[in-house]
Amino acid sequence: MWYNAGMGKLIELNDGLRLVVCENPAVRSVSAGIFVAAGAVNEIPEEAGISHFIEHMVFKGTRRRSVFDVVNDIDSVGAQINAYTSRAHTCYHTVSRDAHAAECLDVLADIYLDPLFDEDALERERNVVIEEINEAEDTPDDLCVDRLFSAFFKGHPLGNNILGTKKSLAALTSDSLRAYRRKFYTPARTVVSVAGNITAEQAEELVKEKFASFAGESLPRVPLPSARHASGAFTRRKKDIEQVHIALAFPGVAYGSKLHMAANIVSSAFASEMSSRLFQTVREKLGLCYGIYGYLSAYENNGAYVIATSVSPANAERAAEAIRDEIRLLLKEGLTPAELEKGREQLKTALVLGQEKTSVTMMAQGRHALMTGELYDIDARLAELDRVTAEDAREAAETMFRPHCAAVSVVGRDPADISSVIRG
Repeated sequence: MWYNAGMGKLIELNDGLRLVVCENPAVRSVSAGIFVAAGAVNEIPEEAGISHFIEHMVFKGTRRRSVFDVVNDIDSVGAQINAYTSRAHTCYHTVSRDAHAAECLDVLADIYLDPLFDEDALERERNVVIEEINEAEDTPDDLCVDRLFSAFFKGHPLGNNILGTKKSLAALTSDSLRAYRRKFYTPARTVVSVAGNITAEQAEELVKEKFASFAGESLPRVPLPSARHASGAFTRRKKDIEQVHIALAFPGVAYGSKLHMAANIVSSAFASEMSSRLFQTVREKLGLCYGIYGYLSAYENNGAYVIATSVSPANAERAAEAIRDEIRLLLKEGLTPAELEKGREQLKTALVLGQEKTSVTMMAQGRHALMTGELYDIDARLAELDRVTAEDAREAAETMFRPHCAAVSVVGRDPADISSVIRG
């Protein structure tokens, strides 16, 4: 049965597999993605990083394709293929000319449904992922935020590290990958998202053909518990680098909650744009940093609002004080009418412009369908933004900016504890 919303259509196929299609005859491309509800939140400590490792291993050959064939079949038609693992899901995706949508879906279905997990390939790829872990360790801003999430969500599945550890990777085998895949790579946990110059009927026919063998029951979906951040957290890592990298996390709002849109407007006005309060104060007025930004990470029943910057060690405390003071001012006075409207327009424009790229539309529809089981209706989102009031924005700010719940992560040569400044 098809469900319609705007230009999107959603169909439920065999054993709960869902297909979402967004037709756009004005373009000549098609983006396709397979989304599976299997990410770091599903892992136990002994298998940390297994979702991400499977993402790597599916590209290392199937019964029909060698490791070279997987990428060569995509390159030969001028298409692109990639994948990513997040805390809550994994995605395999392509973008191509519309004439080659079928070839791309064939490759995607093949690696998703029939990976070999060859032992020799596994050993080689284990070393590749270890190098990825090493690279993350050598990238201070990524390291800072990774440690921030682990501290902020300590004891909660969202605190799990996506890459895992060298120790946990060493314990993973072909059998453990197959067992995890059988458990989570099931129809009811999978969404296929297609956007571009393709009709819903064409997409349905292709997906039914490519996924004809995909069957099986899923474990019941257990909602993520709500995290509690009663006393905040602080983490530091010494690195022989010139700057101190600072990342802060405050309680956010859940995806799709009544304050979700209001929180995004607050984020836009407070820290997401060059005209935002934090950028204008910390960079333009005080000259303490090159860049500073904030963003909302929204999950099922949970959320985090992150602020990140990097400064010279001598300016770390002063930057923390400036961030704290701007938060206090926001809580005291709220957004101005001009800021509220500017944030609203920034988000509306981002939504509209995003729909003009098939890859953005495919990603938005796939993630939304995976999380909610529904279509992402852009007109409904625009209407939601129009309904956000100054009081909604104030409530969202008060929900997020609770200093006693803040987590602080610092990476640098002399990572001072600035948590008391933020919570003071």
